[in-house]
Amino acid sequence: MASEHTVDVVVVGTGAGGLISALRASHHGLSVMVIEKSANLGGTSAMSGGGIWIPSNRYLKDIDVDDSKEEAFEYMRALIEDKVGDDKLKTYIDLGQPMLDFLMANTQVQYVPAPGYADYYPNIPGWKSGGRTMDPSPISGIPMGKMLYKMNEAPITSKAMGRINMSILEGMQILSTAPGYKKIQRGIFINYLLDIVGRLKGKRDRRLTQGNSLVGGLYLALRDRGIPIHLNSSAKDLITDNGQITGVVIERDGDTTHINVEKGVILAAGGFESNQEMREEFLPQPSQTDWTAAQHSNTGDMIKAGIEIGAATDFMEEAWWAPVVRVPGQKSAIALFNEKSKPGLVFVTKDGNRFMNEALPYNTYGEAMYGAYKAGEKCIPAYAVFDSRYRDNYMFGPILNRQYQPDWAIPSRLKKGFLKKADTLEELAKQLDINADGLVETAERMKKFAETGVDEDFHRGEDDHDRTYGDPKVTPNPCLGPLDKPPYYGVTIYPGELGTKGGLATDCDARVLNQAGDPIAGLYAIGNCSASMMGSKYPGAGTTLGPALIFGYAAANHLAGNQPN
Repeated sequence: MASEHTVDVVVVGTGAGGLISALRASHHGLSVMVIEKSANLGGTSAMSGGGIWIPSNRYLKDIDVDDSKEEAFEYMRALIEDKVGDDKLKTYIDLGQPMLDFLMANTQVQYVPAPGYADYYPNIPGWKSGGRTMDPSPISGIPMGKMLYKMNEAPITSKAMGRINMSILEGMQILSTAPGYKKIQRGIFINYLLDIVGRLKGKRDRRLTQGNSLVGGLYLALRDRGIPIHLNSSAKDLITDNGQITGVVIERDGDTTHINVEKGVILAAGGFESNQEMREEFLPQPSQTDWTAAQHSNTGDMIKAGIEIGAATDFMEEAWWAPVVRVPGQKSAIALFNEKSKPGLVFVTKDGNRFMNEALPYNTYGEAMYGAYKAGEKCIPAYAVFDSRYRDNYMFGPILNRQYQPDWAIPSRLKKGFLKKADTLEELAKQLDINADGLVETAERMKKFAETGVDEDFHRGEDDHDRTYGDPKVTPNPCLGPLDKPPYYGVTIYPGELGTKGGLATDCDARVLNQAGDPIAGLYAIGNCSASMMGSKYPGAGTTLGPALIFGYAAANHLAGNQPN
């Protein structure tokens, strides 16, 4: 049975971009309703590292990094396709600090720059060695009450021991075994154990970090302002009148509600990564929904709704690419970030040959894997192969290094359906069904490269980005190691993603544009619902969430008449 309500603004989606736009609109005195298709809060944002890329932020001076808006623009302009206009790039750079000031003043979320977290393209003018990526500080999830258990969790790979939350900065120190890392590790472990009430409620850590910290802090701010959030509520149609958006049709528990809007609708509903039909229509092939590391309710509904009323789209063939593994019992794929740069690991084809620099920025994996595949390499899927030395020292996906998780402690479901193990490379090749001669030859070449420190085939470890995620204790190249200590391990790798990049075309105020390039009155799109302003590139960690937050902030300002404060 249909009913009607009227508000100033409807926000579709509870990722970070949607929540900050709702908070900002309310701050301007507008009435706001937030709806979420799934049963859980936070979308892919809650599952992310929570980092945001804010160039020329005022906190860089605290870590002795010099930056400027001019350098940031030079770096972005050199990377990003020309069809993303200068005005869009400059808006992003100019609004970064005001958005951050608003966020930190009106929520519990506090951001600090991450020293040593380098931009991803060190050979581009304007690149910085760290600090533009900012890490959300931990907050307590206890005030969230029952809603804490309805917020999407971070993947187990971002947690200590697979269950204890840690910030980006804590994780960087622990994973690199930096001085003092054991003290940090003990501290977060003791904090987890001492939360007796939390342990009685279950395994979930109530100390929130990364994307959970950002989404949790925004949720608490919205709750304090009385902004309603409706879960299990699907936006079905956009209502128009003479080319203007006047409302949205919502379905909840079989009932239909017409929400009339006085100001507009902000679409923050994610991309189309879990829509197989759209993946086949737009993305490089082969492509599967179970290769995504994103929220599985993201099926492109609002992108299609925008197209139906005449909206333009862009970058539909692009995604926030990353190599991923499929883990039994996990709904989403797990993206590999640090693992691929460590010494003692290679990615090989069905023929047992390497086909790329494994330490490349993860977004580059789309171009690299699909490019090699089109050139005739049998690299989809590919195979990660590593030796016992790697296993001793580094984690891989859901498996901790041997110090914390001996082979006997690996769950049987992972041994059967995920991780292959053998005493020889030939035996491992047989288990993976790949060419043994090719794999043995690859291992021999890697041993030579490890000794000389020079990857003659793909130049792994030759730039600052590669070395950031290598092992500084390994010389002469922190990314290269021999593959010669049995037993050997293998895992199947796919060209997955953190979400799709293609979506509705927007202007600098996040207004959706029609086919003629004119704004559709009352309709805004942000995050992965919109065409990425980063084009096919990924300038640095946090350039997914950064635009979502900045243009969510911009959309709310425009809805309120471009009020600056």
